[in-house]
Amino acid sequence: MITRLITWCRPYASYLLAVWLVAVITVSSIPSLPTLKIHTAHNVIRLDYFIHFCEYGFMALLTFLAFSGRSFYISYKKWILLVGGLILFALLDELHQKLIPGRTYNIKDFLSNMSGILVMMLACIIIFRKISQRMNI
Repeated sequence: MITRLITWCRPYASYLLAVWLVAVITVSSIPSLPTLKIHTAHNVIRLDYFIHFCEYGFMALLTFLAFSGRSFYISYKKWILLVGGLILFALLDELHQKLIPGRTYNIKDFLSNMSGILVMMLACIIIFRKISQRMNI
């Protein structure tokens, strides 16, 4: 079932990626966006780092699907370029927030973005290699 969903999604991945990039820029441009937190008896847990990780992890998944071939393969050089491009986008997104009233550049947000990108891109290589073997592509 997952394989069918991924196979169905792949032709639309570049469009979904474009929409996702616009959504990220749009949300980043909202002034004074509140930070989501969970208050426990002894700590305050910030959810925004987890959200950044997931947001950029999903962006990395869409990027992998958009740029991989029919066999879900990306060359090492292309992988480095894609990861570098995503990290540059994450950095520019964080720097852009310095221009928005009530927003700031946060190195922890950037590190969360970068972690989401790297984890998902590595996971894509491992998972999609197994999927392509199962599909005998």
